[in-house]
Amino acid sequence: MLKEIFEWSSNRTFKDQPVPKDKLISVMEAGRRAPSWKNIQPWKFIAVTGVEDKVRLSEIFAIKGLIKKAPAVILCVASMKAWERSSQHRSLKELLLHSGVTMSESDIDKMYLDSVRAQSLAQNQASLMARTFENMGIAYGFMILEAANQGLGACILGEIDNELLTVNHEKYKEIKQYFGLDETHVITAGIIVGVPISAKGTTPRKEADEIYSFY
Repeated sequence: MLKEIFEWSSNRTFKDQPVPKDKLISVMEAGRRAPSWKNIQPWKFIAVTGVEDKVRLSEIFAIKGLIKKAPAVILCVASMKAWERSSQHRSLKELLLHSGVTMSESDIDKMYLDSVRAQSLAQNQASLMARTFENMGIAYGFMILEAANQGLGACILGEIDNELLTVNHEKYKEIKQYFGLDETHVITAGIIVGVPISAKGTTPRKEADEIYSFY
């Protein structure tokens, strides 16, 4: 896997050919299988391939041309409903059962939902939003690597009108409605996907000794 990671480079230009549906499904499946904090799984993915749909979607992105020209765009959406107590309870219960741990509902509440830290998070909208974007970012990583595995190029585009950057709130609201989303959804990014025109070299990175250490 490290070999594929070393070879990764974002692609912004693609061949003028459609991306097969099964490949898009594989990329989104990688996102669905990504890990998330407390198994919260806040994500929803929408594959956008229609010309008119991409034009509409581009209206909320800073670099509109990349959205319009890409053969496919995977719209990454977070559902804030994932933080509702009932949803968290269900996700935690599934995670614990998968791990071979059986806990009563009251114990799950006490340990995971009613702790001081959990209550502090629940009462802080900014913290919830930060955690949401953190989890969505994990899914992006899984998805772009699977795109490469499928012989595709990809690039994550995150400069967008949304709850973090209200440049044009009315336009953002309009686009959410166009794609069947409501006020509980947050569009976090768009991943452009397609067959790359040519292979790209390894993207420069900081030296290892600047990044990690041992204690």
